[in-house]
Amino acid sequence: MPSTTSIGASPGVTTSSDMNRFRRYCTAWVRYRHSRGFGIHSPSAYGFVTQVLGERLPYYAYDDLCTLRKALLDNGEQDLVSDHDAQLLFRIVNRFGPQHILLVGADSALTVAAMLMPSCQTDAYVCGDKKRLDDIVRQLGKLADRVLPYVELKVALFDYMAAFLDRPKRPFVLINALHDPERATILQRVLDEWLQDECVIIMRNLHRDSEMCRLWEHVRQTMPHGHSYTNHKTAILVARPRIPREHFEIWL
Repeated sequence: MPSTTSIGASPGVTTSSDMNRFRRYCTAWVRYRHSRGFGIHSPSAYGFVTQVLGERLPYYAYDDLCTLRKALLDNGEQDLVSDHDAQLLFRIVNRFGPQHILLVGADSALTVAAMLMPSCQTDAYVCGDKKRLDDIVRQLGKLADRVLPYVELKVALFDYMAAFLDRPKRPFVLINALHDPERATILQRVLDEWLQDECVIIMRNLHRDSEMCRLWEHVRQTMPHGHSYTNHKTAILVARPRIPREHFEIWL
């Protein structure tokens, strides 16, 4: 049987993107059932899937997020997260109520806004390209007061962890992009430590970023406890010491 190929790939070579599409096809029915709570026996996982990931009722900030997205599109922004994904990020942050969020790979003001809108007490340590960071801060308006921009990942991590010195360490991290193997290695070491305790990690663009996909596979296999949820494009890890390790493939 000939191997699946994609544009830019050599004949007979199966790419990670091909494998990702194949996984999504093979797991479609399981993901459909899990997204409605069927087959999920853990009460905490069932509640998270049905009340947060699968929630269909509108939240108070949805209109503001839609308005911001439209304004950014009108201003020429590209590759914005969809309204659906921005609302999903909002619900997850709203559920866990983190005071400090680390965002690696800043993509747009919409993503940052979705994570800051649930609470006026939340701040975001945002790591990315300097020009991209400047644009995000300018576009966020009043929310920009709670954004701490960083170009260097190591500096962002140091300052982020310093924010937990006087309170329980419960990291909440969104990783949008890696690309750079060195950055992926740094994050892997940090996540290995954080996953030993309590934290929430969201990883996006698994189907586009090979380093992200590799990091996801590593943490999924090595996390000692807690739950993970994925549609093979986005992955969400909720680490809690008293919860046995389980992995769920779902619709997002």
